[in-house]
Amino acid sequence: MISGIVLAAGEGKRMGKAKLLLPLGNKPLIEWMLKAVKLSSLNKFFLVVRPGDSEIIKLGRKWGAEIVLNPDFQSGMSSSIKKALQHFPAERVKGFLIFLGDQPLINSIIINQIISAFSPGKGEMVVPFYKGRRGNPVLFDICWRDELMAVTGDVGGRVLIKAHPKKVKVVKISNEAVLFDIDKEEDYLKAQTYFNPDTQTKHFNSLPNLGLTF
Repeated sequence: MISGIVLAAGEGKRMGKAKLLLPLGNKPLIEWMLKAVKLSSLNKFFLVVRPGDSEIIKLGRKWGAEIVLNPDFQSGMSSSIKKALQHFPAERVKGFLIFLGDQPLINSIIINQIISAFSPGKGEMVVPFYKGRRGNPVLFDICWRDELMAVTGDVGGRVLIKAHPKKVKVVKISNEAVLFDIDKEEDYLKAQTYFNPDTQTKHFNSLPNLGLTF
């Protein structure tokens, strides 16, 4: 079984405001990721949220996520990863994908491509690359669970990727969706152009196979 972890408990400090419920196309920003994960071949997925984020919790349940509350969200990304990993039945899970909630251009095709490249039991970290640049989401063999549980601060799996480069399996992705997340206002404005039907053809030509619907 391969599970997913969608990280949605961040404070949006770099953007200066909560971003996951901002409108994007015909959905809130976070819902694009939830839809992509639900339509992928993952067996199940967890959505990590702050306890008071009732709207995000509602959206997560709509798309079949198992909700994980993180009251320690101010401790950073690592605290959310740990909260989700604590819910894993380790004897059944072979690997897990960690998703950033602010990557609305990710779709199920990309997710399934990463899953297809994974060989359970070999200690792999399957990392998507676009034109030589590392992106997200990343699939970790379950053997990395304990090492991730020891990570602290506002960091995630990239610590392991840098520490164990020989365990990285590169998957070349044909579009830049794996590099794109929304950290700043200009990122959000750029994302709006991808989801604007008036400019859809022009911008989707540079992001092939997104499979987005409106």
